[in-house]
This record gives sequence, structure tokens and C-alpha cells, in this order.
Amino acid sequence: MLVVEGYDDLREALVALLVLEGYTVLSVATVMQAMEVLSRLPRHPCLVLLSLMLRSPEDQTFLSGLRSMDPSPRLPVLALTADPDLQAPLPGTVGLLGKPVRTEVLLAAVERYRARP
Repeated sequence: MLVVEGYDDLREALVALLVLEGYTVLSVATVMQAMEVLSRLPRHPCLVLLSLMLRSPEDQTFLSGLRSMDPSPRLPVLALTADPDLQAPLPGTVGLLGKPVRTEVLLAAVERYRARP
């Protein structure tokens, strides 16, 4: 799994939680770093957990870039946001969770949306 979160404390907490749940987790702070990591991995992760920055055009560029680099099977992207105006998943994502998110809700969504090996 790849966690993309710009806030260090939150990224570390997400990684710790997911590792405790048995996931292998890579983490980066930006979508640019995420694209670099994804381009170098021999296999795609089971899920990208993407923290959306408020109205950042880089997020949409990242999602478009994923679609072009990963035609089949599609790499699932689960988005997290603190933006109260964003109520529906963005194109290229499988779901959207509002921040703060309860642990059990996050883990259920990760289990639901992650790609199976």
C-alpha cells in the first residue's frame, strides 16, 4: 500500500495503523514523490491512500497520470479530504473519506477497496 499524506504526523500515524493491521506500507509526502515511487516499483501496491490537498490541481494530475500508466488492472485510489465541500469521489478514485476519519471506517474502506493479489 502507498500512503500519500503531506502532514508528517498524520502520515506516520496512518502508516503505523496500517502496519499494525498487517499491511506492507510505503509512504510519501507528495503526489510527485508518489509518481516517482510507482514508476520504480516492480509491482503496483494493493491501494493508494491519497490525502487530497484543498483544491490542489496536482491531485487531479496525479489521478490522470495513474490512469495512463496503469491501464489494467486499475490501481485503486482511496481519497481522504478535510474539504467539507468535496462530497463525492473524484474521477480516478474508488472512494472518498472525510477527515478526521474513524479508525474502523478507514480500515473497512481499505479492506473493501484494496486490489486482491
